Amino acid sequence: MEPVGYRQVEVTGGFWGEMQRLNAEVSVYNIHKRFSETGRFSALKCQKSENKPHIFYDSDVAKWLESAAYILAKKEDAHLRALAEEAIGDICRSQQPCGYFNSYFQVCEPENIFQKRTEHELYCAGHLIEAAVALKEAGVDEKLYAAMCRYADYIYDRFYVKKDAAFTTCGHPEIELALLRLYEFSGEKKYLDLAMFFLNERGVREEEHYDWATRRYDQTHLPVREQKEAVGHAVRALYLYIAMADAARISHDPALVAACGALFADITGKKMYVTGGVGSTFHGEAFTFAYDLPNTFAYSETCAAIALALFCGRLSRLQNKAEYHAVSERVLYNGLLSGESRDGKGFFYVNPLEFHEGIYDYNESLAQKLYCPLPERVEVFDCSCCPPNITRFIESIGGQIYAAEGDTVYVNQYISSRTRIGGAEIEVESGMPYRGTARVCVNGRIGLRLRVPAWKGGVSMRVNGRRVQPKIEADYIELFCDGDIAVELDFKMAPYFVYANENVFADAGRKAVAYGPLVLCGESCDNGKNLRAVRVRSLSGAKAAEGEFFTLEVPAERLKTSPGLYSSAPPAAEKFTLKLIPYFLWANRGKGDMQVWWL
Repeated sequence: MEPVGYRQVEVTGGFWGEMQRLNAEVSVYNIHKRFSETGRFSALKCQKSENKPHIFYDSDVAKWLESAAYILAKKEDAHLRALAEEAIGDICRSQQPCGYFNSYFQVCEPENIFQKRTEHELYCAGHLIEAAVALKEAGVDEKLYAAMCRYADYIYDRFYVKKDAAFTTCGHPEIELALLRLYEFSGEKKYLDLAMFFLNERGVREEEHYDWATRRYDQTHLPVREQKEAVGHAVRALYLYIAMADAARISHDPALVAACGALFADITGKKMYVTGGVGSTFHGEAFTFAYDLPNTFAYSETCAAIALALFCGRLSRLQNKAEYHAVSERVLYNGLLSGESRDGKGFFYVNPLEFHEGIYDYNESLAQKLYCPLPERVEVFDCSCCPPNITRFIESIGGQIYAAEGDTVYVNQYISSRTRIGGAEIEVESGMPYRGTARVCVNGRIGLRLRVPAWKGGVSMRVNGRRVQPKIEADYIELFCDGDIAVELDFKMAPYFVYANENVFADAGRKAVAYGPLVLCGESCDNGKNLRAVRVRSLSGAKAAEGEFFTLEVPAERLKTSPGLYSSAPPAAEKFTLKLIPYFLWANRGKGDMQVWWL
């Protein structure tokens, strides 16, 4: 199955149309402003200054350039184009004659080029290659593409031909998936050969890693075809798995296919938050062990959620399954969007599922602070990989909606949009995520497969105004279209409880409230403090409302005991109305407590 690329899809409005507007008008500019202030763009000139560049600055800029490519592919913006061209010009002018470019190593450690495995050299190269392909593919720029092909050629020569670098594989996977993207775009087999070299060499020998880490941290504990459990740094892991899935598809490798399937099952069956977040610990930003999903100190990095959605998309190209798109949907409306503020200017790196103001305030009082999630999103942080990752993903989200296989078109996400595939015109009008309705209009002769969401409260369908019993196979409604056909769908969106596996010790005996694809949370600004003492027995009588924020009001109880610290008397239950909002909207109204899981 082949996804329909974002360039062939127009997001026409609705929820994601507004997100793209905010992305193009606010987020991409504010990120550029903050990256300029912190020296990320000036570092591209490769000139010594008081502001020493960081080892991963190039990757931040590259993702911003990729965002700009996706925006400019759809709509001309002279100012954005000028900013992109300035950055591209600096990269091309600073590139060494051999093709090498890295703003940190060229300025700070030229003697150590390709000598330090842990320092993100090939990771930065990979993001620059991805940006270059995106810019050329979008018809925005060819200069960076030519420059990055020269860089990829140099990497090929050093690592694959001469093998004279001090390491074999990069400590942070990314170059692998980028080279596979470059291969599929260019048709140059040497990029495939190099990508497969990096994949095949990973985990077959001891290589340099951080003193405080083990080989599991950077996924070099086993050869890739033997990796069946998600371990280590979550973003590194998922970037590797994305490359594995791409390589499995391109090379028709059954061992890679099996490994990818096992890794997906391990993540979604034992290590994924209800929000689609992954990577549960601050220590190594990592997957830990089965069912270890703490809430207050959840790490759940925004980039890891994005990487999981990308991995699901790659898996669907191997073999389409509705569950891959269901997990992507969970990420889209929860773990991804929670990483950005409502005004498009601020961002979260980590995404806890519970927040206690007192814990944060106490931590701030310590001379030596411990790890603690932030109470509000900030415009930039030292490691700012997440902001441009969000903008590039949102701007290319059109590529998540449709896919084609033979004469059949799949609608995998209900996002208001239109496209033309194989002579057929398709348009989707979606009420999601707040309403479970969608209208799919087709003009042409095609088979149509409409995904049934995993959260459905039922399915009703009308075809050209006539009620029809849907034929559902493998969680897709199957139709054949010939001419003008309008399909109206109602998935009966309603609130429902989500219960964690009893082995998830952080959530045992508790329940989350969801509404369609949305995980909901409660904040102290609406419900007062001591959210841990709130009990929700039933969702009968819950009332949904759309206003400034979507809200769900739920009959609930707050448990209260005697004034003493301990009591032999059971707590009394005081009735009140619990006000819930989408999890992704928390922390937009000042600092306060937040909770997802309830008694």
